[in-house]
Amino acid sequence: MENYEIPGLFSGNVKMYHYSSTKPSKKVLLVLKGIYGEHVPDEFSWDNALIKLLRNDYHIIFVRNSRLNGKVDRDAFIGKTFEQECTEVENAFEYCNKNIFSNKYVWGCVSVSFGGTTLLGTTQVLSQMKMVIMVGSGCGRNPETTKPLLSTLPETEQLLHSLDSYHGTFIFLHGEGDTIVPTDSQRMIYERAVKHSTKHEWITLPNLDHSLRDTITKKSHMAKIVSQYVQNNF
Repeated sequence: MENYEIPGLFSGNVKMYHYSSTKPSKKVLLVLKGIYGEHVPDEFSWDNALIKLLRNDYHIIFVRNSRLNGKVDRDAFIGKTFEQECTEVENAFEYCNKNIFSNKYVWGCVSVSFGGTTLLGTTQVLSQMKMVIMVGSGCGRNPETTKPLLSTLPETEQLLHSLDSYHGTFIFLHGEGDTIVPTDSQRMIYERAVKHSTKHEWITLPNLDHSLRDTITKKSHMAKIVSQYVQNNF
C-alpha cells in the first residue's frame, strides 16, 4: 500500500491510500466511505475486506479528507463545508491522474452513504467514471440538522444536476431495512441517473440495513455484495 498526501482546504492534509492490483490491470476503483468515515489500513472493517476480494484485478484508492486533529467523528468536521469536502475529493482525483495513473486507466467508484452524496457534488469526478455503485446515498438536506457537512449541503436539484453528465453504468444498492436515509431520497438519485446512464439497476436487499448489515445478526454483507457487483459490471 502506498500513501500520498496533498494540502487540505480545512485542517491538515488529504491522504490517499493506494492498493495496487496484484495482477496487471488498468482499472482503478475509487472508494468513498460514509460521513465521517475513515479508511484505517488493516482494521477489521468492510473496506479492508473489500480490498482482499478485489485487489487481484483492481487498483483501489481511498481518500481521507482533512479534519481537525485530535477529534473524532462529527467533532473532527466542525466548521468544514460540503463544498470543501467535494473540492478535496476533486483535488485527490486530479493528483492520482497526474502522478499515479495515466489516461490509459479507467475508473469506477464505490460510494457509500454520504460518500455517494459527495460524489454528486464532484461533477468532474463523476463524469469520468465508467461505473458507479452507490449504497444508501441520499440527496436531501434536513433543514433542522446541525451536523457538520450535512448542514451545508446544497439544494437537491444542484446535487442531482451532476448526474446529467454521467453516461456509464449506475447501480444503486438499497438495504430494505435502512432507517437512516429516506428511501425517497435514494430513489431520487437513481431516477435521475436513469435518464443519462447507459446501464442502470436498482437493487433492494431484504433484511439488510443502511450499511448492508443483517438487521438481526448485524453481520456485514457490504464487502461481499459490493465486490460481486463490481466484478460483474467493471
